[in-house]
Amino acid sequence: MTVIVSLQMGAHAANDNKVNEQWQQCVLEAVDAFPHNGGYYTGARPNDTFKKTAWKGLHQAYKMTLADQRPEMDLQLAQPSFCSSATYCALIKALLLWDKDHKISREAWLAMKPFVGIVDNMNPQGYYQSDGEGFWGRMNGNGPAVAVTIHELKAGYNFTAYRGAKTEACKETPDERYLSDEEWRNNPVWQQAVPGDFMKIFWNRDDDSGAIIGDNGVKTDLQEHGHSVIFMGIDDEGFVTYWSSNGPGDNPAEMGYSIGRCDKTKIQRVVFTRITNPEKFDNAKKMPPKHTNQYIYDLNGKKHSTTKELKKHCGIK
Repeated sequence: MTVIVSLQMGAHAANDNKVNEQWQQCVLEAVDAFPHNGGYYTGARPNDTFKKTAWKGLHQAYKMTLADQRPEMDLQLAQPSFCSSATYCALIKALLLWDKDHKISREAWLAMKPFVGIVDNMNPQGYYQSDGEGFWGRMNGNGPAVAVTIHELKAGYNFTAYRGAKTEACKETPDERYLSDEEWRNNPVWQQAVPGDFMKIFWNRDDDSGAIIGDNGVKTDLQEHGHSVIFMGIDDEGFVTYWSSNGPGDNPAEMGYSIGRCDKTKIQRVVFTRITNPEKFDNAKKMPPKHTNQYIYDLNGKKHSTTKELKKHCGIK
């Protein structure tokens, strides 16, 4: 697919916020290397529409043996897909494009492999990484999982904005206010973001679930409805444009890797992640397959997060 984006870093970066322009360009080049669509599928088993799962596609795409110093990322094999598999694959591809000087060790690349329950010589136990476990399990988590992972690695920084809750039940403080459309559209966060930033969208829905961070496992409670994407800019109509695996839609076989766009008012909360020190991904070697980030782990069926907790774990003051 071909993506044309103007990187006007100085115009969009707020105050002294750092931007690694070389890295941002690697992210955009990685996005440009993906096939178009390829199918959107989150299921755990093949079906009549999809002869393989996104999980198997991830396993096949991350080509690395015990003898290799670094992987090859075959994006043609990473089909079908879902949103967090897309942003994970884009991150790995961008790291491979950036790391010409081999600053990321073999041990780190081994740790960044997705362990998806398939036995091979690198995963003889057949580990399946749940949310928060190892590197892939962190990247695949609910809430601000990518942001938490980048903060943990010391590879960049995060910034966020929240429109507020609509209902008394979802308010975190008595004085919390739901911003007007005009206030939200003019929030400074949209000017701070630059193409190539990673972005977690919390969708603005009628039920106020956009105020919710994570999934507490209680069927009668509101749960998070989010989307893991890469920010591509603000278009001429003021809409947010982003890249990810988008779906499922009416025909999921024709969905997948693509550019999406939405009015800012369709978003109730947003967390942006800007990678400034990609060499710090060498710290992934400290994340063996079952090493757990408890905050991300708990957001998958155990608890919701508060905004205060989100900021703490993302390193946002």
